[in-house]
Amino acid sequence: MIALASFCLTLIGVTGLAYKIFRPEGWLVQAFGLVWELQLHYSLMALPVLIAAIVLGIKLFTGFFDAKSSTLGNWLTGAFMALGLFFIVRLVFYGGV
Repeated sequence: MIALASFCLTLIGVTGLAYKIFRPEGWLVQAFGLVWELQLHYSLMALPVLIAAIVLGIKLFTGFFDAKSSTLGNWLTGAFMALGLFFIVRLVFYGGV
C-alpha cells in the first residue's frame, strides 16, 4: 500500500511538473520569451549555465546515477513525492495546478 502511494505521488509530481513546464503559457515559453528579448551582453551571463549543463550532462552519462549513488535516486523520488503532494493540495484547495 505504501509503495502504491509512493508511486502515485511520484507520478503526480512528475506529471504536474511537466504540465507546468510545457503548457502553452508555461515556464518553457516564458523562459524562451525572456531569452529571445535579451540583448547580446545578457547572453554572456548564460555562459556559466551552459558550462554547468555540460558538466551535468557528462556526469549523467559517465556514471552519475550508478549503484554507489543510490541516495541521489532516493532524494529525487522524495522530491517528486513532495511535489506531487503539493500539486494535490493546490488542486484541492485552489481548484487548479
